[in-house]
Amino acid sequence: MYCFNESMSPPLPKHVEPQKNDKDAPAAKANMRSNQANDNAAGVGAESAGTNMDSEGIFKATDELKAVLKGDNAKLQQNIDHLGHEINGKLDSIATDVQGLAEQVDEQQRKTQFKVLDLESRSRRNNVRVFGVPEGQEGNSTTQYIETLLRSQLQIPEDLDLKIQPAHRTESKPPPDSPPRAIIVNFLEFSTKEKILREVWKKGKIQVGSSNIHFDHDHAPEIVKKRREYIAIKKVLKVKGIRFQTPFTNIRIYWESGTRTYSSAWEAYNELKRRGIQMEESATADGGPGAESRLRELLGWQPANNSSAAESEKQAAGFSGEHVRVKIGRTT
Repeated sequence: MYCFNESMSPPLPKHVEPQKNDKDAPAAKANMRSNQANDNAAGVGAESAGTNMDSEGIFKATDELKAVLKGDNAKLQQNIDHLGHEINGKLDSIATDVQGLAEQVDEQQRKTQFKVLDLESRSRRNNVRVFGVPEGQEGNSTTQYIETLLRSQLQIPEDLDLKIQPAHRTESKPPPDSPPRAIIVNFLEFSTKEKILREVWKKGKIQVGSSNIHFDHDHAPEIVKKRREYIAIKKVLKVKGIRFQTPFTNIRIYWESGTRTYSSAWEAYNELKRRGIQMEESATADGGPGAESRLRELLGWQPANNSSAAESEKQAAGFSGEHVRVKIGRTT
């Protein structure tokens, strides 16, 4: 039989606590849970404090970024405004330069057009237009017909060589009911042309059969347009029995008080109105006053001196330009 001796039992390890009574276990577990909860609460508090610090940093950084962006935007807006003013200034300068160039081009074009008109008028200087010759009456040779017509109707010396260049009708053949086309006659010498016109105007009227033949200078279309503006004025002057002439783009009127030359239909209309001669205003110049004045100024042609009747008579004997049917050179 064995006997148990406590002194003979082995000692317990130091790290091993002796087991406690079972009734103390729930209290220990509760203490552990409490300690764990306290630890968790402390951790949550520390984490919350860190989160608050991070949010404040973010807000501060955001505010700083907004301030930087605002300053950059202000500088950018200033630069844009400066560039806008600079561009507008340059555009205004360019617009001014372009306007000046456009005006120069327009002026140069206008001068060029008048120079071309002057050259065309000079190229027609030796020409005469013959109106009223029925179509086909000239036969196979228009040149021979015109020379025969002039020698039979005018007092031309037999030894005078007319030196007519080939004469021809204008444009293509018109419809049957249209008036006959004009005949353009070119003389080799300007002096011969002037002699023919003076003889035509001296005779006053040329009639072949039932046709009245009229002669005039061969003006450029632009000049013809200006001269047509005097049609209504010439009709009124004819009715009143007042002598007149239309040299180039002027109209020369022989008033009882003296001879005056007007540079536009508008100017002549105002003179007629001032003298109590009534006519419709709508029948006067189409382009208004000043067009012929600018034309003569650019081409270097000067109007006659209105105060000199003798000079007017001298010019009337030369480059006059009124049709024969008006009987230029005769007084009424």
